[in-house]
Amino acid sequence: MMKTRLKIYCGVILCCGLAAGCSTTKNLPEEEVLYTGIKEIDYGQKSKKKAKKKAKQKEEEGVITSLADAYKAVDDLLTQRDLSVLKRKEELTQEQKDSIAAVQRIEEEAYETAKEEVDAALAYAPNNALFGSSSYRIPFPTGLWIYNALVGKKSRFAKWLFDTFAGTPVFISTVNPKTRALVAQNTLRNYGYFNGTVDYEILPEKNPKKAKISYTVRPRNLFRLDSIAYLRFPAVGDSLIRETFRQRTLFSGDPFSVINLDAERTRIYNMFRNSGYFYYKPEYITYRADTIQRPGFVQLQVVPADGIPASANKRYYLGRTTVNLFNNDSYELTDTLQFRDYTLYYDGGKKGKIPLRFGALRRNLFYRKGMLYRQDIMSFVQQQLSEMNVFSTVNLKYVPRDTTALNDTLDIEITGILDKPYDGEFTTKVTSKSNGQIGPGLSFSMSKRNAFRGAEKLKFEVHGSYEWQTNSTVQGRSSVINSYEYGTSLSLDYPRLIFPGARKFSRRAKTSTSFVLDATWMNRANYFGMVSLSARAAYTYQARPTIKHEFVPFRLDYDELLSTTATFDSIMNVNQALYVSMRDQFVPSMRYTFTYSSPRKARNPRTFIFEVKESGNITSGIYAAFGKPFNQKDKKLFNVPFAQYIRFLAEFREEFRLTPRTSIATRVGTGVIFSYGNSTAAPYNDLFSVGGANSIRAFTVRGVGPGSYIPGASAYSYIDQMGDFKIEMNAEYRFPIVSMLSGAVFLDAGNVWLLDADVNRPGGTFDISRFGKDLALGTGLGIRCDLDFLVLRFDVGVGLHAPYDTGKSGYYNMPKFKDSLGYHFAVGYPF
Repeated sequence: MMKTRLKIYCGVILCCGLAAGCSTTKNLPEEEVLYTGIKEIDYGQKSKKKAKKKAKQKEEEGVITSLADAYKAVDDLLTQRDLSVLKRKEELTQEQKDSIAAVQRIEEEAYETAKEEVDAALAYAPNNALFGSSSYRIPFPTGLWIYNALVGKKSRFAKWLFDTFAGTPVFISTVNPKTRALVAQNTLRNYGYFNGTVDYEILPEKNPKKAKISYTVRPRNLFRLDSIAYLRFPAVGDSLIRETFRQRTLFSGDPFSVINLDAERTRIYNMFRNSGYFYYKPEYITYRADTIQRPGFVQLQVVPADGIPASANKRYYLGRTTVNLFNNDSYELTDTLQFRDYTLYYDGGKKGKIPLRFGALRRNLFYRKGMLYRQDIMSFVQQQLSEMNVFSTVNLKYVPRDTTALNDTLDIEITGILDKPYDGEFTTKVTSKSNGQIGPGLSFSMSKRNAFRGAEKLKFEVHGSYEWQTNSTVQGRSSVINSYEYGTSLSLDYPRLIFPGARKFSRRAKTSTSFVLDATWMNRANYFGMVSLSARAAYTYQARPTIKHEFVPFRLDYDELLSTTATFDSIMNVNQALYVSMRDQFVPSMRYTFTYSSPRKARNPRTFIFEVKESGNITSGIYAAFGKPFNQKDKKLFNVPFAQYIRFLAEFREEFRLTPRTSIATRVGTGVIFSYGNSTAAPYNDLFSVGGANSIRAFTVRGVGPGSYIPGASAYSYIDQMGDFKIEMNAEYRFPIVSMLSGAVFLDAGNVWLLDADVNRPGGTFDISRFGKDLALGTGLGIRCDLDFLVLRFDVGVGLHAPYDTGKSGYYNMPKFKDSLGYHFAVGYPF
């Protein structure tokens, strides 16, 4: 039945296309012309047949500046009056050459910035645009065919087809090139091209119902800033401007830019608001410009606007604080507490207990009575109160002490409604783990907010998952690895640092402390069953939005193999390093992670992560204090060996945004682990591997390395393809397809290596002379479905080079194309 319907739908759509005669204009409104894209945007650098000489003359005059303009700029900079005698470049001094180069560089950068914005103002995608392009189209405009075949049809089925598959035509009137040209012209002026013009021409095609648009942009000369003066500000404001003068965004010689003017206005506004001027607004700052005194330059004055109210020029101080603390099920305030300059109103119920201890609230109030109002501090207070995770809503209100002209005090009123104390969550999800395995997972958690009336969060969770991996391998074997795990965890989170003297570190910083107990039982099919127990304490510290520190001063892991298979035992028997990494052992460790993320508004967001983890040194140090050498092997903790190693990991990511919906995402990562003292090998879970859905997608999980080592005949010998040293590089071009679907073209490279030679894994050590050959290389295509709350991803990787002997010579050494494919279904972006 379903197949029959599908055939009917396809047949109807095909008939609609044929009925329309493959026409995209047959049933368009009479007065409309179909827009088929931008023919060109001419910036005066392309000559036209009818005016070659004129265009050449314009080009010689220069879109940005001519050499004569540069000479004049040098004359202005060096205060020399006669450079006309310097006919040849070699007659210029080095200082003059550097000045010319500097001026040209500034103006070229200004031109590129303005050009990018003008292109964006003129861009408009036609029907069936290729990846959102304004100039290139897909050759089969199915949506327009269906529109012309079914527009005006009244049958229910025709309406359904029309609403589902028809594409709304984009008309010339929709694009409105006149308005777009005016917007682009204003954009030029916003970037200092005051004499710039933008014209357009509608170019009819053979079919008079279709037309393209051509734009002609003439930036002409760029105006730059000359003198900059800050005038008429009150004495205190003038002093503040002078004190922060180095932070200004306007400099003599820079191109005129409305963006920079807005940035300077915002800077001054924030400076005033952070200095007590509570009622100050950005519109109270204005500019006066003169372009007559010096041609090509702008003499700028930054001045207060007319009619500023008296309250805006007054500095205000903070007064008393009132807190209204409402329960989630009651809006009555029956009890009162007074703490110095703070008054707390709340509903204590029958027992009269305060629902949130004042100390927990007070830790987030980073101000005191009598201090000047500061916008940055009070905004941070608002943020901290919201992130306590005990309020459903919380807000701050500033109330003038009185209405007299002499009043300079603002009292603070904090109103918060406590959230419901208990939160249960049952989740069904698809997990994508760092080892590349994916599968369905279930979890149930129960949390109690404000567990001990100090904004703590107590959480208990049970979880389980089933994981599989399906990929082809270079050798042509299919690998289906089924595993499952289940576990439980108990955590206690504090929205502050918990250690003596922690308050001074928490000032104006986002901090937290976590204590966690974990227990996980794992089964890896055909290999082993293992239990892992873990206890840890973790601190996070974030004084700035872009930088985050995480420190785990104590973590103790215990791994015990509950069962093994003959296959696993055979691997362990021939690989001593693997045996050491997988044996029963304690892992006492500390870890520090530094994360830098660029501001949210950054055009090309970037992230840098650095992590260092050490294990066993403190324990070995304690043993050394009692007479056992630091480097002695096989020392034990509770009669079980413990690991000793240090591990470094670094990763850099940057996304280059080409258009609002297209970008190139890149990642470079490396890591190294040194085992010493009590260990000859690090624990298995801390070793490095590559391959899989979030790594080199043409290869399976742990399907590469170490080095040029190739595993034996077992389809499951992936388990020992781990290394002490890792390098990985990824690049991915992301583009929209339609609606919530987007695509990607990617290139992945990387491998892992051993630091010490292993006779059981020949070719596994790092050799710089073989570095290029040892890098596994793969490419491929992917589709993403962005559901806002979840991103589903399907990638097909294609192997280009395997670092080991595949029986085929040359750099492209894939034996068969079908055997070089890797299929990955995952959740979220790979990086």
